[in-house]
Amino acid sequence: MKNVLYVENVNFVGVSKFGVKATNLQDHTEKFFAYEDLDVIIFDNVKSYLTQHLIEKCAENNIMLLFCDSKHSPLVLLDNIYGQEHRLEMLQKQLALSAKAKSRIWHKIVVRKIQNQADCLELLERPAEDVGLLRSAVKNVTEGDKHNTEAYAAREYFQSLFGKDFKRGRYDDLVNASLNYGYAIIRALIRRNIVVHGLEPSYGVNHHSTENPFNLSDDLIECYRPLIDYSVVMHLRERSVEDVEFTPADKQAIVGIMLEKCLIGDKIFRIGDAVEETIKSYLACLQADSASSLKLPTFIQGGK
Repeated sequence: MKNVLYVENVNFVGVSKFGVKATNLQDHTEKFFAYEDLDVIIFDNVKSYLTQHLIEKCAENNIMLLFCDSKHSPLVLLDNIYGQEHRLEMLQKQLALSAKAKSRIWHKIVVRKIQNQADCLELLERPAEDVGLLRSAVKNVTEGDKHNTEAYAAREYFQSLFGKDFKRGRYDDLVNASLNYGYAIIRALIRRNIVVHGLEPSYGVNHHSTENPFNLSDDLIECYRPLIDYSVVMHLRERSVEDVEFTPADKQAIVGIMLEKCLIGDKIFRIGDAVEETIKSYLACLQADSASSLKLPTFIQGGK
């Protein structure tokens, strides 16, 4: 994972001879970034400006452009599908993936997600019985998770993580706002990698809503959610308990989650790079019509 350019002030972002140039329109300071050093540019100020030349150069150098709305939530992600000669072929492979392979892929995802949830609780020193409950729940996951063990585990997990009165959802309290923002950033990163590799993001493995253009993203993000949860909890520990507003400083800190580390197999990756590793392994699953190649993240032993 390379650097993330987070544009939170009123900036004019364009290009120079060697890379991206960001000019602060309030104090006229300038910052320069080489194309090869950037993975993502996040615009989190509705009064910022950018040039068409910047869009062109970002497309050429595979730099993700993510735009946030007036409430600082991710709104638009620019994808580049030009040059993807095998896009139809990849769609055909997605459509040809057998029900058996889908069921086993989803089983692996749910098992790893619950294992990561248990690890998250353990790292955060939550009660041992809560950790044990989740580790036991893993044994009940069937192919395709027909009994919806994922939902049961999530309910127990969030109550242990944030207390019995906590309700997960699209609420505007500090915890939910932080989680939603972190999930949205990683979801956008997953979607970008899905499109870059020629996949259709609306065609998922388990998620199949006709109203959701990002079903595949919502499948593959599941194992990453506990990693985000851990980073959010650690960030909130440093916050003043009197300050309940979700601030731009919080958003900038949460963007940094992409640079946190995790484990895939026996290799350490930054989360942003781990996402690409997972997408590549999913391509191998499509090739073989099998779940055996799927690579999913875990916590590094002893913490991230």
